[in-house]
Amino acid sequence: MTAHPPPDPFSKVWKYPLFEALYARRSRRFGLGFEMTEGPFRYKSEQAPVSLSELEEALLVAAGVGFSGVALWDQSRPLPYRSSDGRTFPSTSRGRRTALFFTNDQGVHVIDPAAAVREFPDVANPDGREKVLALYRQHRKELKQGRLDIPRRVPPLCGHNLWASNMPGSTLFMPVCDVTFSLIGLIAQFVDSRLERFAAQNGRGMNIVDDRHGFRPAGTEKWIAGGFLDEGDILPLSHLERQATYFMFSEPAAICQNMFLATEAMGLGGWMHCGFLSREVFEVLGFRTVAPPGAPILAHPVGLDGVFQAYCPPYFTSMDEAVDAVLTPMLRKHAASANPAQSPYLMSDAEHREGTVEISEEGIACTKAICNYILETYGRFPGGVDALHLMWFMQVHHVDTAYYDKFFRPGVYGATHAGHMATWHR
Repeated sequence: MTAHPPPDPFSKVWKYPLFEALYARRSRRFGLGFEMTEGPFRYKSEQAPVSLSELEEALLVAAGVGFSGVALWDQSRPLPYRSSDGRTFPSTSRGRRTALFFTNDQGVHVIDPAAAVREFPDVANPDGREKVLALYRQHRKELKQGRLDIPRRVPPLCGHNLWASNMPGSTLFMPVCDVTFSLIGLIAQFVDSRLERFAAQNGRGMNIVDDRHGFRPAGTEKWIAGGFLDEGDILPLSHLERQATYFMFSEPAAICQNMFLATEAMGLGGWMHCGFLSREVFEVLGFRTVAPPGAPILAHPVGLDGVFQAYCPPYFTSMDEAVDAVLTPMLRKHAASANPAQSPYLMSDAEHREGTVEISEEGIACTKAICNYILETYGRFPGGVDALHLMWFMQVHHVDTAYYDKFFRPGVYGATHAGHMATWHR
């Protein structure tokens, strides 16, 4: 990779206008070294591919999943836990369950999904911005050498992306999100009124039923009989699982959009695309898949061992253990005290803790019963959606401006693209 460029282009990235990036953002698919052999825009680049530099990738990662400071958690009904690290992408319901995988000419990498920092980069200070490169180096893990060998055929790639996706010189970002964590948390919020989320305060929780099996109770009979759940307040299991995916799907999309906007400021090309089937991509990445024994259901990805693992077997011995891992931080006695140096509010930790709501032991037990029902009924968790999802690629490469000069009117790329190579690779 090329050497660290002078500080001037680094500072220019931070000064690039947000609305200019929003309105100038375009998919620029043709990169250095690319060739389009069919259609009206046939063209072969006269230049060799050029890989992104380490700093270029570090800035893109900082835009996508960077550490941006302390999360505020300014809620009327806060939970005992507080995340100490805000990120550049938004999340729902204590999410942060998206791991950013990427591949380039050198290898396949992941930004450690469990990474946390004690000292955030001071992006208001030009010297502090340099820390994004150090954080990138610290949290980047190499999984294998060489570019990820995604089969260049249909499928897994869509026909119109065969010529451009995952080409030499490009960096292909692949954010993978986990639905199991979200699903366990949502079940608890629907059944436990003490959490004051989807069950009315001082009321009863919702009755989760399996609409794929005659709307029978999803392991909740004991809690209906005891009055903890309202038998008539029904929530179909299939709706619940879809809601869990809605919560998590926002993370990969926001991560890719952040990086897409950063390409405008940096003068790089690329595009965000979903023209692929993820099953074979998970396979070449080395993810473990699980198929229910004796059931006519496809295997679904559950994790990459030791790197990114769903909250379900085989990474937990039981769903009880997985539920405990997700929900016990919602108990005050298990919540870690906030670090005063990383607290955004002026009140003491004791004052904040006094105003929090916490899950009940009965809520945890009921959640375990529902999760066990799903696993026992469907031989997998979740029952009707995959545990892990990969729905977006964000590819970044160096634009071949000669291609755009030949076929398009002036203005289809900006000054940052026109001057990129001279500015960043001198």
